[in-house]
Amino acid sequence: MAILCFADWDSVRGGYNEASNTGSTQREGLMSYKRFIQELEDDILPAEAERRYQEYKSEYISTQKQAFFDAHKDEEWLKDKYHPTNLLAVIERRNELAQKMAKDFLLDLQSETLDLGPGVNTSSSNKSGHASDPNSDDEADASGKRRRHGRVPAKETDLSDAPKAHPISSEPRRIQLDIDQAQSLVRKLDSEKGIGDNILSKADNDRMTRDKSHRSSSGPVIIVRGLASVKGLEGIELLDTLITYLWRIHGVDYYGLIETSDPKGLRHVRMDGKSSDGPSNGSEWEKKLESHWQERLNCQDPLEVMTAKEKIDAAAIEALDPHVRKIRDEKYGWKYGCGAKGCTKLFHAAEFVHKHLKLKHTDLVMELTSKVREDLYLQNYMNDADAPGGTPVMQPSIPV
Repeated sequence: MAILCFADWDSVRGGYNEASNTGSTQREGLMSYKRFIQELEDDILPAEAERRYQEYKSEYISTQKQAFFDAHKDEEWLKDKYHPTNLLAVIERRNELAQKMAKDFLLDLQSETLDLGPGVNTSSSNKSGHASDPNSDDEADASGKRRRHGRVPAKETDLSDAPKAHPISSEPRRIQLDIDQAQSLVRKLDSEKGIGDNILSKADNDRMTRDKSHRSSSGPVIIVRGLASVKGLEGIELLDTLITYLWRIHGVDYYGLIETSDPKGLRHVRMDGKSSDGPSNGSEWEKKLESHWQERLNCQDPLEVMTAKEKIDAAAIEALDPHVRKIRDEKYGWKYGCGAKGCTKLFHAAEFVHKHLKLKHTDLVMELTSKVREDLYLQNYMNDADAPGGTPVMQPSIPV
């Protein structure tokens, strides 16, 4: 689908008038910083040159995105990503899918067939389209032989190919902090998508009430009750279960600081020992991890924010006021009538007319709020730094 979406990108790219002191020559593509400063005055300070380049780059990208939006704004794929009206249905479908996937995930967890690898796909049984059966003690493998249930290990190839988190993520202290934060994210995102009764949201923090085998554990323990066994998840296994759930159900790559509606590929994984893949300063990495997810825990669902329901409702109230008719009745005093074409309904208060208009005259409401919806559509698109059409094409370098 993405290939089709960008098929006519060449027709809307470029055409940017550069605001430089050497004139407004129209060129295709964004100038590099090195090329840009060659067109500035010789005595300009480095800080001022950097400021001007960032201003030029920002304006260039905005102009490019506006052109892309104008070319594609009537296409459903773009509306589904940014239009407040389309997003209502998108959110509903997303929630239904997340609820089903969460149910399948927990069934696999209870039957001990859950694959904790970094991939998006769940257990082998689900890949064929069949959920695991927690009432069965064994199942057939690919050769037709029966095998007992057991936790499916992560594939070594997946682990080696997956992007790596900072080595500090493997420290016992960090493990416990991430369990608490990941569990908070599970509760938050489950609530947003209407997922209830999730055992991963609960933890047995009272040591005295635990099974004897888990009383020595200093961290939270989640009790998983299957048909044939009872298992306690704690420590690394609990954290891996939580971050696997976040990735597959909610599109959250915990260590990668990513939340996406369309998770693909492999999430970040922990690794033991030192590595050059992560930042050398572990404390900075931890602060970034903490602040990123704490901000998300204190925010609304990003898709719900883009629906801008309160702003649209406020616009509707203002637009509908002229359609409320105030009528004097000699017997009952003032009444309020519906001003929609052909409607003769009367009410005791203006707010009841507003409610009636929204429920029974939806076409009128949509028409009256169409401008604010279209403005929000453009605003949502422009505010997305990763929006399609927002990556500038660089000018080819000029040979010296």
